[in-house]
Amino acid sequence: MKSPRRPSRWQGVVLLSGFIVTLLFSLASIYQPSFLSLVGLKVYDSMVRSLPKSQCARGPLIVDLDEKALAEFGQWPWPRYRVALLLDKLRQLGAKSVGLDIIFAEADRTSLRTLQKEMERDLHVEFSLAGLPQAVQDNDLALAEVLRKGPFVLGYKFLFAQNQAPSKEEFLHPIAAVLPPGSMAVGRDFLFTARDATVNIPRLSAAADAAGFVNYPADTDGVLRRVPLLMRYRDKVYPGLALATVLKAWGLEGVVLDMQAGGLAAVVMNGRRIPVDAMGNLLLAYQGRGRFFDFISAADILNDAVLKERVAGRIVLVGTSAAGLMDSHPTPLDPVYPGVEVHATIIDNIMNGHFLGRPLWARGFEFAAVIVLGCLSTFFLARANALTSVCFLVIGCGGIWYGSFILLERQGIFINPLYGVLILGVNFAFLSLVKFWREEREVKKRSRELLLAQDTTILSLTALAETRDNETGGHIQRTRHYVRALAEQLGKHPRFREHLDWSTIEMLFRSAPLHDIGKVGVADSILLKPGKLTVEEFAAMKEHARLGHDTLVKAESLLQDGSGHSFLRLAGEIAYSHHEKWNGTGYPLGLKGDAIPVAGRLMALADVYDALISARCYKPPFPHAEAVEIIKKERGSHFDPDVVDAFLALEKSFQLIARRFADNGPGS
Repeated sequence: MKSPRRPSRWQGVVLLSGFIVTLLFSLASIYQPSFLSLVGLKVYDSMVRSLPKSQCARGPLIVDLDEKALAEFGQWPWPRYRVALLLDKLRQLGAKSVGLDIIFAEADRTSLRTLQKEMERDLHVEFSLAGLPQAVQDNDLALAEVLRKGPFVLGYKFLFAQNQAPSKEEFLHPIAAVLPPGSMAVGRDFLFTARDATVNIPRLSAAADAAGFVNYPADTDGVLRRVPLLMRYRDKVYPGLALATVLKAWGLEGVVLDMQAGGLAAVVMNGRRIPVDAMGNLLLAYQGRGRFFDFISAADILNDAVLKERVAGRIVLVGTSAAGLMDSHPTPLDPVYPGVEVHATIIDNIMNGHFLGRPLWARGFEFAAVIVLGCLSTFFLARANALTSVCFLVIGCGGIWYGSFILLERQGIFINPLYGVLILGVNFAFLSLVKFWREEREVKKRSRELLLAQDTTILSLTALAETRDNETGGHIQRTRHYVRALAEQLGKHPRFREHLDWSTIEMLFRSAPLHDIGKVGVADSILLKPGKLTVEEFAAMKEHARLGHDTLVKAESLLQDGSGHSFLRLAGEIAYSHHEKWNGTGYPLGLKGDAIPVAGRLMALADVYDALISARCYKPPFPHAEAVEIIKKERGSHFDPDVVDAFLALEKSFQLIARRFADNGPGS
């Protein structure tokens, strides 16, 4: 009888396993292992690619230093007088603000004044520039004069190496970053802090009244998904190029920082709230693949081939998409995305409100979701059957993924579904494994109980048979061990390998004691007769093979669950065929050669050997050596030759079995 405490103990093991898995994944959601972080980034990418893409509104205009412009006006870098011409034409066309995705870190060496000095030094050739305007003699001066006239924003690059000393602050154009009343005070590490910068030459930096950094760090897998809108340098706040260009267009001098307990939550400008993460990063809402925005070749601007209506009142970015200049980034939508278009994406997000965000509470929400989903799935899966568990897993994972996608699509908020899906999947797999282990143990236990019941039944039946023939008490045990020894030996033989696997050998061992069960139906006068049987009596004795077979077949037919079919079928084969002979002269069917079942061939030799070495009321026991000689003579006539060969290889084993289960009766 099963103990009533056993199910609850197993249930406790399953629940504990689920809680351990939940704890591990809740910790993983906090500490973000690098592998899972990378998978989470790919999950985000797949969702971003699935978002419906909006039509391009009147966003920023990109003036492209493309292959066409480089082919017509020469390789980059151009002389700065040509850059000045380009910018002045944009000013005249009515650009609201112009951001330059270019750094002029050194003086222009193509200026006439510079060439005059170098030719005099290198070639000892002198020529005069007298009468030429200063702006013609000095390309940097020409560009500086244009920068003073228009709404231009220069680019520069922040540096973060430890060994760099801060400098050049006066050329970077910081902005006012205001904390509104009631904002929560935070530490100084809520923005990336630069140590130095690669800036434009002083003449150009002084001429422009706005600038922004152009370097945006990619994520650990090299994909650009987020960009810092602001950075800190020497306790001042500086904007990125895109933000500085929008500030210039809107006539603003600063932004408002929305601070919360976890860090920076948003940047507010002109009443527009831009969601950022704790370090000031904007999650980019890419609208499409490369060249999604309005591009104009710089050659068309220089050739006056662009109508004013196309430029007037628009924010303009000057940069390059030329492959040779290698200003591109991998993004979730495009592995080769022009760098200038990254700035355009930021401007588009700000101007048109295309925001994606990951709020400060997102990680806490994911942690809580793992705890809740882990506990719920543990309680549910611990009790559910296999089909219900699979349905729960599919619906749960699908619901989490779909809910995360809908939240991203409609609210622009990204909650990573990875950990929720993983906790359901791993809980399902792990708890299923635990339940399978439990069921396996139960099946093994029930199998042992069934085998014990079979053995008990067999031994009870054979004990009943022994009451009819009490001189063969050890015969049952000896023959079953003989059969197993022969089967194990022949299991290596090519002829028998497919018939004698481990499970078949085990069934042979357990069913062998029933080989003479039919003797229960033989009259005592025949079964216990001490002398030789008459022809009629021998015919009646031979009926025990059929009686045993029919009894076992009937028992097999009465079973409804199939649990003992193979066992009883094999026992019936043994009972029916163990008196058949290899040459076809046996009984009851006169089968010959391989037509005799393998089990019957094994029992035939085991039965004869044991009869030879055992004392009977009608004969004394034969010595082992004499019994072996008799069996050898019957090789190929009474017995299968291969079975005899196996017997000869196992002589010592047969003798050990005979001694171990020797009869203790008066005739032994």
